[in-house]
Amino acid sequence: MARELLAAPLIANLATHGRDGGIHLLPMWFLWKAGRVLIPTNGATQKVRNLERDPRATVMIDVSRGGLGLCGITLHCAATIVRAPRSFGLNREIHLKYITATERDHPDVDAYLGTDDVTLQLEPVGGFRWDLRKTPANRALLGS
Repeated sequence: MARELLAAPLIANLATHGRDGGIHLLPMWFLWKAGRVLIPTNGATQKVRNLERDPRATVMIDVSRGGLGLCGITLHCAATIVRAPRSFGLNREIHLKYITATERDHPDVDAYLGTDDVTLQLEPVGGFRWDLRKTPANRALLGS
């Protein structure tokens, strides 16, 4: 189940630690590659500033459907920030998980996604998964 979630074009929820101790939580595109979660972003964002100060991050990827049709994975990670020029190829690879090359190269899309100048490389150090889809309770709610 975890491999399916990591390979699917789902949205990852990325949590970083703010300076005030609060959690900064955002939906992000991602790619699972070589045992790491890769996330494209702009180097001037709050999440990057947070990770420069505190490299701990949590990523949750889930599929949530009606009833108890829930499954997902949460990964506690150590973050490294990959900067240009190495980040450009990685970010394009991540983008192409979600859209075609033609879509990626559209001038309006490129103007937006082209601002992704760093890649967050998140190495899992712990985590857990859950899958309630095949539980008796979910089957009861589905009427089967």
